[in-house]
Amino acid sequence: MLTQQQRKNAIVHEILRTEILNGVWPVDGKLPNEVELARRFDCSPGTVNKAIAQLVHEGLVVRKNRTGTRVVRNSPGRGGSAVDLDAVAFIYPSEQHEGIRRIMQGFQEAAHAVQRRVVMLSTGTDYRLEGEIIGRLSEFDVKGGVVYPVFPKPEDHLYFAQMLLACRFPVVLADITLPGFGGHSVTVDAFDAGWTMTRHLLDQGLKRIGYLSNYAWLPSGREKYLGYRKALEEAGIAVRSDWVVLDPDIKLNFADPLAEGGQVAKKFLQNAVAEGLEGVVCGGDFLALVCLASARELGISVPDQFKVVGISDYAISAQVDPPLTTYHTPFEEIGRQSFQMLNSLLQGGTPVDKEIQLRGELVARRSG
Repeated sequence: MLTQQQRKNAIVHEILRTEILNGVWPVDGKLPNEVELARRFDCSPGTVNKAIAQLVHEGLVVRKNRTGTRVVRNSPGRGGSAVDLDAVAFIYPSEQHEGIRRIMQGFQEAAHAVQRRVVMLSTGTDYRLEGEIIGRLSEFDVKGGVVYPVFPKPEDHLYFAQMLLACRFPVVLADITLPGFGGHSVTVDAFDAGWTMTRHLLDQGLKRIGYLSNYAWLPSGREKYLGYRKALEEAGIAVRSDWVVLDPDIKLNFADPLAEGGQVAKKFLQNAVAEGLEGVVCGGDFLALVCLASARELGISVPDQFKVVGISDYAISAQVDPPLTTYHTPFEEIGRQSFQMLNSLLQGGTPVDKEIQLRGELVARRSG
């Protein structure tokens, strides 16, 4: 496992490397001195020194006393593209996750409809690898890309945003946005999702409604929670903090997503139902399915004694007992519109909206 210092070294190196490969620092141009770079990256000059040493080892820069660090090459191989693909890329962590797989499907369908060649690149959960791939797409004559990013920690946002800012070709984010970044993205209207599912429980006469979420620090996680709050406030019901769990941890398990959040859900149900909680809005279907399993284990009858609703509408959600009431997220449409936005940028167009938010709809089943 990398130490914090090693991790910082890697971040500084990757950002500078990407900027060099993308021509931000041209051949024969000079990098800022190490003190200036240390100020930029909020690190020590020693960290910058090690990052530049790695660039020297890779043959991208040379440094000399008095004259500083000069760029000598802006590609890892021969000049120009290593492979002439004239393609667009979709960069994603894993197709094992149904939502990602459905976004990929929409992207591919839209690209094939206009006979555009695509490159599909899987990175796993290493956000640094995502950034490195983005920086090296030009080696393969890839004109732009749609990215489904993974951010294990809040501070990873900054690293990823810096990598995107260094890109010289269009990038569109799928199913996530970076507030303040100003880039292009296509997402679901997470506020509407949280509001719709809370409103559904309120319309059934429930007044004691909780909220349960992991990944809560993500922008979409916060928007879902704000939608929940708004629906309760409109109904004149105060939000009880002890009936709200906003778990910030992200423990990605694409092979077994139902392994996420088990302890959080069980503890939440044990305490809240005993105090009269009537239903819960979960920030995602997988967490809602974990709630259903925990309720069975605790002897809580769903939906007679307690109601559970989710947000996503995965295939498994209709197959459990009882089938899960949820918010249908238009994943395929996110993929299609992400490609269309990227294609418009490549053709010199300016999309009317930099950020597109798509509305889903309620899917009422038996769980709530």
